[in-house]
Amino acid sequence: MPRAEGARPRRVTIKDVAARAGVSWKTVSNVVNDRPVVSPATRERVQRAIEELGYVPNVLGRDLRGGPTRRIALVIPELSNPYFALLAEKLQVAAARRGYDVQIQVSLGRTEVEQQYLEGVPGRPVDAVIMSPQKLTDRDIYARTTDVPLVLLGERVRAGHGVSHVAIDNVTSAVDVTRHLLERGCTRLLFLGVETRHLSTGAERLLGVRAALRAAGGAASLVGEIPLPEWGRERGQEATRRALAEGTEADGIIAANDLVALGALAALREAGRAVPADVAVVGWDDLPESAYAVPALTTVAPDLEALVAATLDAALDPASGGQEVVVGHRLVVRESSGHR
Repeated sequence: MPRAEGARPRRVTIKDVAARAGVSWKTVSNVVNDRPVVSPATRERVQRAIEELGYVPNVLGRDLRGGPTRRIALVIPELSNPYFALLAEKLQVAAARRGYDVQIQVSLGRTEVEQQYLEGVPGRPVDAVIMSPQKLTDRDIYARTTDVPLVLLGERVRAGHGVSHVAIDNVTSAVDVTRHLLERGCTRLLFLGVETRHLSTGAERLLGVRAALRAAGGAASLVGEIPLPEWGRERGQEATRRALAEGTEADGIIAANDLVALGALAALREAGRAVPADVAVVGWDDLPESAYAVPALTTVAPDLEALVAATLDAALDPASGGQEVVVGHRLVVRESSGHR
């Protein structure tokens, strides 16, 4: 069917070339960037496909001279969250040691911003994009038309297509948290921070909680799973107040992150509930302020140094596209979940 007058023609993508040549998109990228890792026969096949399709390589990952830009784009939801602020700082310092500059973009969780940065940085070439997404879907990943390396942090979008993912094991860390509370005598657990998106951070952590409870053979149960539109102090405080007002009798609160946990501590303090004597509380991220909370907060601490190193490795090594990297974590036990 002829294209309507004025309609924009579909752009030939690196995936189209890969399909025509019968190779992976990474192989096409290696040919386009003249890397000496492709056999002459394969290189010739790819070049023929490029000519037949009229493929024009995306220049977002190269400057006008054709070389690396030494720039990386970092897209995070917010800087007001201490975890993302600390992560951005560590990535910036580590990238500088490797001779790269990090350009920070705050998405505020807006779909259009995350989708835009999937293609690189408008008007400013970068060598890679690192993103902590909140709204991306598999479809968004599949629709990418650029070969600029993309690394996703935390949220899991299992689309493949050369996109790497770096995170802690959310399921295992949640199992560790739940076992810890059970060992301290908790039997009625409340989870704050339910998310409905499949394989989101909150969903994975809830899976871990449920798995640990099943393994306990009925010794404890979930008395509540509360969704939160945002993971912040106010949301945690409001959710805990509401649970208490509704008569939810929990002796252990598992909060999706430290900010939610800090809000829960405030609500429990208001209600005259002793922590941990009446209710134990645990969070994630090991924020600096968590050690100074009253009582000091038990939390899951991700290995941020390993996470930053793995992220930069994946972003700067073209051959590493599509990696699933799991970094370590540890449970930092403090007063909020001490012996009851």
